[in-house]
Amino acid sequence: MKIETWASIRHLYHAEKLPKKAIARKLGLDPKTVRQALKKETFCAPSPSHRASQLDPFKDNIQTLLGTYPGLSGVRIHEEIQAMGYSGGISILRDYLRTIQPPPKAFLPIRVLPAEEAQCDWAYAGRISSQKVYCFLMVLSFSGMLYLEFFPSQCFENFLIGHVHAFHYFGGVPKRIRYDNLSSVVLHRFDRSVHLNPRFLDFSAHYLFDPSPCNVKSPHEKGRVEKNVHYVKRNFLAGRSFLSLTDINAQALSWRDQTANCRIHGSTKQKPIDLFLREEQHRLIPLPQRDYDIRITTPVKSTSQALVQFETNRYSVPFAYASRMLTLKADDQFVSIYALDQRIAQHPRSFQKYQRIEDPSHYKGLLPSKPKATYFKHRDALLALGETARRYVEALAKTELHPFYQFKKVITLIDLYGRTEVLQAMDHALHYKAMGYEYLQNIILVNRRNRSCSTPPGSPSSKINPDLIRSTWVEERDPGLYDQHFQIEEDDDEDRIPETSTDDPSSEDNG
Repeated sequence: MKIETWASIRHLYHAEKLPKKAIARKLGLDPKTVRQALKKETFCAPSPSHRASQLDPFKDNIQTLLGTYPGLSGVRIHEEIQAMGYSGGISILRDYLRTIQPPPKAFLPIRVLPAEEAQCDWAYAGRISSQKVYCFLMVLSFSGMLYLEFFPSQCFENFLIGHVHAFHYFGGVPKRIRYDNLSSVVLHRFDRSVHLNPRFLDFSAHYLFDPSPCNVKSPHEKGRVEKNVHYVKRNFLAGRSFLSLTDINAQALSWRDQTANCRIHGSTKQKPIDLFLREEQHRLIPLPQRDYDIRITTPVKSTSQALVQFETNRYSVPFAYASRMLTLKADDQFVSIYALDQRIAQHPRSFQKYQRIEDPSHYKGLLPSKPKATYFKHRDALLALGETARRYVEALAKTELHPFYQFKKVITLIDLYGRTEVLQAMDHALHYKAMGYEYLQNIILVNRRNRSCSTPPGSPSSKINPDLIRSTWVEERDPGLYDQHFQIEEDDDEDRIPETSTDDPSSEDNG
């Protein structure tokens, strides 16, 4: 019986006051059907009769597959039962799977008090110039206030940096921070026992917050930050291009302060920044007087050559600390080496591999006692200039000139004029097979005179330490740029002194 028939019977009987037999004659029904309809106060559709399906012989196999592999997709189940002889389509299978899947879980909404909780997570943000980029997010659960920052990796060091920067942005620390099972927070789990990372516990104790890991496979327990991950991907990353890590962080800062924290929040119906300033910021735990030392700290032993190794690279220490146990501390900018509590060396951190980063001052006092070592240091410094310098060194070694003296003088020319001009002079000298630092100096002077510039850009004063200059890296610039800037254009006239030809480097006086 359809619901329309049931409704008509009740109307005719109760409203029109027709007898049951008259209703049966009017609707063309059996009187028994009319009596049954009047007994039902509510309509219940009859259960459909079961029809045989091609899937019936395989339902036990499907149950077995789901018991062995929970969460197996419909596509994979379809592939498996096809191998068993199933010839039907995947639509029937999906309809059946919907009838046996457990109902979705329901969760109680939990109200969070101001400054009580924050949630933290990482999100993959794609690549910038072949470099992977990850987004660190921290969200205050009460106000929805968001902090985000982008890093080249999810290492423990960057994880702590993100926390410190977020705390300073909020102006305080929440009482509890929720995490999933990040290795930076949770070392391992056994049943209900959770073993947290000892150094992260030390970090949390410094800032007085309680680290609270979520249960396994329970992303709903930090749903606020999960929603913000999707929000950042759809509203910030999508449709924008970035040139570098610095560029994406600069754009993120502007978007965070002008858009994300100033929008009307979907849950609170208020701007996060307004709710934060009015009710939450003053309740945060105050920041400590000094920040936690987030540098990587590891014991190292220096070699007999006064070098220590960190991440495949080697860094120099003063020669007096050769073959000693030392302590290395590294952040995203510097590598510092300590003997007990005294810092004995600091270098810019290299993120390349198998590099040798040295400070020439670390060998001061040692090289005068080892002339051969000085020779090799100067030679290696020249070879590091590239292919032109290598060919020049090899050609110079075949002459009768004293290599130790020549290398030392060429290094002096580099200090005076820069590597660009010296390499140009080397190439010119190799063409004419004119070896020796005197020829290099003459070529440089002639080239500079042709550009109306004779003063060496790097003429050292009595207060400048050449070793210190050599140990300080700056981006190489072509001195010709400055020559062109200060050059005064003169009108051509008859009194101009003719320039000396530079075809032959030996045409100039060696003095």
